[in-house]
Amino acid sequence: MLRSAVFFLLLAHYSLVQAQSAGVFPQQYFRNPLGVPIELSANFGEVRKDHFHMGLDIRTRQRVNLPVYAAAEGYISRISIQRYGYGKAIYIQHPEGYITVYGHLNGFYDTLDRYIVQKQYKDEQWEQDFSLPAGLFPVSKGQFIALSGNTGSSGGPHLHFEIRDTRTGNNLNPLLFGMGVADNIAPVLQGLYWYDRRYSTYQAGAKRIPFTGAKGSYTVNGGDTVRLGSSKVSFAVRAEDRTNSSPFLFGIYEASLWMDDSLRCDFQINNFSYPDSRYVNGSIDYNVFLQSGQGIQHLSQLPGNRLSVYNTDDARGVIPFTDTLPHTVRMVLRDVAGNSTVVQFVVRYDPALEENLFFTMNSVAFPPGQARQLKEQQVDASFSELAFYDMVPFVLSGQPAGSWPQASGAAGLHNATVPVHDNYTVQLPVKPEMAAYADQLLMQLESGRYKLIQKAKPAAAGWYKGSFNRLGTVQLIADTVAPTIATYGWKNGQTFTNQANLHIRCNDNNGEVQHFRALLDGQWLLFTHSTSDYIYTFDGHCGIGPHTLTVSVQDVAGNTTTKEFQFTKKAPTNGGNKRRK
Repeated sequence: MLRSAVFFLLLAHYSLVQAQSAGVFPQQYFRNPLGVPIELSANFGEVRKDHFHMGLDIRTRQRVNLPVYAAAEGYISRISIQRYGYGKAIYIQHPEGYITVYGHLNGFYDTLDRYIVQKQYKDEQWEQDFSLPAGLFPVSKGQFIALSGNTGSSGGPHLHFEIRDTRTGNNLNPLLFGMGVADNIAPVLQGLYWYDRRYSTYQAGAKRIPFTGAKGSYTVNGGDTVRLGSSKVSFAVRAEDRTNSSPFLFGIYEASLWMDDSLRCDFQINNFSYPDSRYVNGSIDYNVFLQSGQGIQHLSQLPGNRLSVYNTDDARGVIPFTDTLPHTVRMVLRDVAGNSTVVQFVVRYDPALEENLFFTMNSVAFPPGQARQLKEQQVDASFSELAFYDMVPFVLSGQPAGSWPQASGAAGLHNATVPVHDNYTVQLPVKPEMAAYADQLLMQLESGRYKLIQKAKPAAAGWYKGSFNRLGTVQLIADTVAPTIATYGWKNGQTFTNQANLHIRCNDNNGEVQHFRALLDGQWLLFTHSTSDYIYTFDGHCGIGPHTLTVSVQDVAGNTTTKEFQFTKKAPTNGGNKRRK
């Protein structure tokens, strides 16, 4: 009883400190950026592929073109238009030291839209990323700035909303600013695990601990003692959070691990940068996430994980056992609203359950925090000190080059189940008979279900290099096939009357085309991009009468295709194609 009382006193003090820390953020400064009540489809800190989710995804009732409003006064400081990422996005600088971001927009308010289109035509470039001076586009709190959409890397209509710290550039958890999201539901525990930390987490996988419970309180099945077959362990959880107004499951905000009333590890997902967000791959069981999409989050800090959200003991949350006595473990999960989930159980080290693991004969130890070079006759790979989060029993394999278009042997750099934090450089020798295709060589990486291709760059004599941030099988291939260009939904020579746009589809044998350029009667024409589709919406740049559309595309290897199309534009019969007011 005394030990339990001490724990809860410590927990209460700890919660107060955290609440005071959260309270430094103004609670009435930002308004809802939409005109409908906030319903989330994703929160800050959700585990995503290669990153934590860095803002809120706010539902737009499965529709586009809902009005978007400035969350506070300030000025539009940056515009970004990308094929992927946040698509069309607005950045607003606020005088209190914050920046808000509004992503996946369908369009901008008219004055801003005209400015952007003029710049696109001046630059002859659809994709944009530029800063704006303070006095050019000032905004007041609640001012209409854009229409919501589904542009960029978006799986459905919604508004992505972020708050950033101007001074540090870090993203902050918007829910800490009192965004009016009702929540009295505690996080839900979905999985409980331990790891044998005598070994790398890439050797010893997660071991499940069965449990029962609900509504914020959980116990190990039957209240049994968990016997651990290791003298050095760490723990992990799989958990989700919920809010009152949404059916979606969200990432947890905070998790802490206590043993015998001593805090061993805690993390709060609330304040870090976009580059550091890639440390998500060292904060989870990467292999499990890769295979199933389930985010098992470590309650320890892996040796190569430098993410700042952790508060750990000297052992970084890894618990050594020097006896076989029972010890009490408590895990506390919290959301931003303060709802807590607690799981408590007893553990005991049992030497009889130990299982010894060994590196395979063909593996080489790649420790975290050390730069490494792997140089063999047919491959040269260099990794930085940031590359790995835990010890990797690295295995190099290889296969000889096959027939066309293979221009080198295939080098297997371990496998896709181990993450790499930053880019590494790999070099391969080209087959002598393929040297004539030096200007059309690509380096291809096959990593699980992903295939990445880039232009191979010359290195040492007869060698070519590339740079990737995933492990897998790399190989040089030759590409002499030019991309294709085709009309979509219309035919060459067609007459347009009430149609809203021109649609062109471009494809390449090795993925998407690298460059696209369209000229209307010799003048650059603005096409938006979406995967292989390119769309021009009729406007004042295309007058009544016959026209020649010239389209040129280039692939990664540099192969180019150019096509000409003829069409005639007639005046609309129903007053269509008017610009939005």
